This record gives sequence, C-alpha cells and structure tokens, in this order.
Amino acid sequence: MNVVLIDPSLAGASGDKILSALTELSGKVEELTRELNSCLESIGNGGTKVRFESVESYGIKGTKLRIYGDARLEGSPTDAIEAASDSIELSRWGKERAMATMERLLRTEGAIHGSEHLHEIGNVDTVIDIVGTFKAIEIAGLNRAEFLTAPVAVGCGVTKSAHGSLPVPAPATLSIIQEAGLPICGLETPHELTTPTGAALLSTLAGGRVLTKALRITKRERWLGIGVGNADLSFPNITRVLLGESSESGSEEVVYVLESNVDDVEGEVLGWIFERLKGIAEDVCIVPMVAKKNRPGHIIRVVVTQGLLNKAVETIFDETGTLGVKIFSCQRRKVDRVEEEVEVRINGKLYRVRVKKNLKTGSAKPSYEDCRKIAIEEGLPLRTVFELVGRGQGAHRSASASER
Repeated sequence: MNVVLIDPSLAGASGDKILSALTELSGKVEELTRELNSCLESIGNGGTKVRFESVESYGIKGTKLRIYGDARLEGSPTDAIEAASDSIELSRWGKERAMATMERLLRTEGAIHGSEHLHEIGNVDTVIDIVGTFKAIEIAGLNRAEFLTAPVAVGCGVTKSAHGSLPVPAPATLSIIQEAGLPICGLETPHELTTPTGAALLSTLAGGRVLTKALRITKRERWLGIGVGNADLSFPNITRVLLGESSESGSEEVVYVLESNVDDVEGEVLGWIFERLKGIAEDVCIVPMVAKKNRPGHIIRVVVTQGLLNKAVETIFDETGTLGVKIFSCQRRKVDRVEEEVEVRINGKLYRVRVKKNLKTGSAKPSYEDCRKIAIEEGLPLRTVFELVGRGQGAHRSASASER
C-alpha cells in the first residue's frame, strides 16, 4: 500500500508549501499549472495567474508556488471551492475533502474572530492551495494512499495579520491542530511556520495519524517532493512529502473507545445519541446490561479519533446526564478498502450507489444511505434494494469514486 508522509518538522506547513511539494512529487508541473489557471477563470479571477518555479532554499532545491494579480476573492469561499473543483474535474474524493478543508477553516476562524472577519480565507490563494492540493494528489495517482504526518513545527513569537498582531501559533492554527490531534514541535523558532490553511490540509489528509511504524521509501523514480515557502528563516524553509510503501496489510491508527454505563436514560434518548454522534464518532453501539441493584441498563460504547475525542465526551455528558465516561486508548488496524460506485437499474430508473469493497477478501457492502433513498423512492423493502445492488455490481460497475 502506498504511504505518503508529509514532513513539516523543519519549517512547518502552509498551503502553498504542501501544494508545491505534491506538485513536484507528481512530476506534472505544467499540467497542474494549466488546471489551476483554468479554475481561476471559473471563479471570476481570470486576471490572476499561478506559476510553479524551481528554486533553492539554503542549498535545498524545491518548487515554489507564485501567484500574480489580484488576490482578493469575490463571493463565498465555499462557492469558490465548489466551482473550482468542478472546473478542474476533481473526483468526489477530492471535492469532498476540499470542501471539508474550507469548512474547517471557516468554522475555526469564525469561532475565533467572528464571521465578519474572515480576511485571510477571502483570498484566492486559499482556494488555489486547497483545490490544487487534492488535484495534485489525484494527478499523482495517490488518492488511495494512506497519509501520515511527522510532528508539525509551529514556531513562536508574534505575527501580523488582518486581525492585528497575533501570537504564534495563530489561534486558528492552534485550534485546528488541537482538534485533529496533530503533534507539534519547533516552538523555539520566532516565525509563523504553520498557517491555518496548512494545518487544515494536514488535518484533512492525515487526521491524527503519525508515523508509528517502519516505512520503506518507494523504489519509484519520483519519491520526494519539496515545497519552498517565501519567508527567509535562516534555514531551509521547506515542507517535504515522501512516498513510501507499507509492508503490512491495511493501515493502523490510534483510536479511543469511550464507555458509559447508564440505567436511567429513556429509550428515545438512547436512539437520539446515534444521531447526535453522527459525524463525530467512528462507531456507536449500545449494549443491554444488568446494573447495580439488579437494575436493567445499557453500556454506551463509542469509537472516536483523537481530534474529536473531547467533542464526543461532551456530547455523551450533555445527552445522558451520566456522571462519568471511561476512555481507553487502543490501536485499530483497518484492511485496505476502496469505495466504488455501481450503477443499478430499478423499475426502469438508473441509480448510482456507493459500495465499499474489502480489498483483502473481495467482499462488498452497499451504502445504507444510498439504498435507503432508493427504497423510499421506489417503495421497496430495504433488503430487496440491497439484493438488487449486489446483483448489479458485476454488470453495471462504474468508475471508482476515487478514480473519477
């Protein structure tokens, strides 16, 4: 399995350095340049141009992104991400992650500075950094790779922004790092090494996954990309991206198991917990038990990543009134899997259904949400839709959602 290690341990991570490093790794500099200039047209900034240049930073050769022209963005940042993603034909994989990255930035900056003060996010370069990063990954054929990060150098001191002088790391950067569970280093360098956009991209790509096992650098011709930043730091201002291979099947990560025993929570509230934890927890289950004094009760068990740990705990407290939540740290190993789309014709209508396929066993499972919508629209039993999708996978298989 391909593993991409993003190394921001020397000079941190910014959107332009991550994009430049991945562009260099892809080897498709001219293609990326054309794509990004095309997407600028789609968001009404045709007078702005991008260019990648081969440069050197304290003896280290790399690639630097330059943007020429008016950097201001007119309209909604999320609308710009959507329009730019469509114009360069990002796959569903890329578009969803680009949108999630921008939404994370908007949510974080809005919570800290207020929605009326989203200055930096209103720049064209933020859109280019985000959309370009995922396009570079797709062009390099790495959208199925596992992304990991080394500790993130953040710097220290004070930086100037549209909000005035801010401490380093900037509040938005620090909030994103905390939420994603990213490890930090480089606190002795008096510069802003990691920006909010850089932190948001690391969060989306790697989450809290860090390099915890041996990694073999690939034998491919292209295995290293180096993105160079603008500031003179008196040492190489670079972010490196290394392409490696894991000798183990599947991926491994640290997750947390939360448990709380309750014996006085109504059934409707227990059902509501599933809804409240949607988008927060990786998995939720409720197990019947016999509690103290022979009272019937339930064990609420939740699996969550480090970045959303606190949010999940607070949700359980708020919804159940429980007096305590047990927290267990454990390793989770996942088999390699891929999400594909299949086309199935039901009652004369053509539907597309997402299917997760286990690459180890070959087994596949259709998306519950997609099948549920079809069942409602066609008035069919859910199990019938599952069966029809299962029969249609071989005959009507469409391009992988990760490949389109």
